[in-house]
Amino acid sequence: MGSFACPRSPAKHPGGQGCRSPGALSDLAFGVGFLGVFFAPWQTELVGEGQPEALHSVVLMLPVLLLLLLLFFFFLACPGSSAAGLGITARTLSPCYSADLRPASERLVSAVGCTVLLTIPPLKASKVVFWEYKTGPREGVIVNYAFDRPANTSRPYENRTRFNETDFSLQIVLQRGDDRLYRFRSDSEATDWFQLRVVEPLSEPEIVGNSSVKAGGNTKLVCNVLEGKADLYWWKKNGELLLGSDHIQFVDNTTLCIVKASMNDSGYYACVVRNEVSQNETSFLLHVQNAANVVLPVILVCVIVGSLAGVFVWCRRRDRPCRNGCR
Repeated sequence: MGSFACPRSPAKHPGGQGCRSPGALSDLAFGVGFLGVFFAPWQTELVGEGQPEALHSVVLMLPVLLLLLLLFFFFLACPGSSAAGLGITARTLSPCYSADLRPASERLVSAVGCTVLLTIPPLKASKVVFWEYKTGPREGVIVNYAFDRPANTSRPYENRTRFNETDFSLQIVLQRGDDRLYRFRSDSEATDWFQLRVVEPLSEPEIVGNSSVKAGGNTKLVCNVLEGKADLYWWKKNGELLLGSDHIQFVDNTTLCIVKASMNDSGYYACVVRNEVSQNETSFLLHVQNAANVVLPVILVCVIVGSLAGVFVWCRRRDRPCRNGCR
């Protein structure tokens, strides 16, 4: 199956002319070109001396006009060619994350798990039709339908496609491997290849880092996405967009670094991720402790522990045991 969707054997169309192959077209073009080169030296003899230059030019252009005429008849005689102008229209059916639900031609971006509807313009009557896919050099059939028997769906697409036998439209519930080219073909016509890009929606990201940091210290928060591939990352603090500076630094936008943290850096930090079909975010509470607030509790703990140890030793050294508590 090349770019020209011509059957291998000549197929008669209503005009009765056989469908020529691309090789036949190249042979015709070569023959006309050779005719033009051979014909050019004889134009003076054919036109005659002293004739206007315009007449010489017309005679010289005759082979080119003949070639154009042959090209016209070739495409007219080959309605199965993808150059016939037939195109697929596709759209994602609701609901589907944040994917664009508007119809598209030539290319559509949709999401894993969503349903895509592929439709075609009205075609001439045909005995058998096909929906086909293409991945690199490999081509395959999704569904084929003949009017005298039920539609036959290939195994990879079973239980997730719906073929309409009236208008030949096709619905597909998308999986990861469906990122490929698609087209519709009958025994006399074929559409152009349609590109379908399938993107995996993003899971809720997670932020990894220390929730508490001493004032004057450095800290970093790392944003990870477990499912899907994010195209964009950005950070917010208390709902406001964070911008980079000497104090706030970003590493590949996935990591937020705070240099010499201060009390003002305490708050809720949010990581926002986005790709072509989805957007998600999560938040993280960071608390920056004052140095004085860290030392004072340590001193109090030491005092309490020391006092209890002193009371215990004093009770042990008394002649009688301290039964009812030490006063």
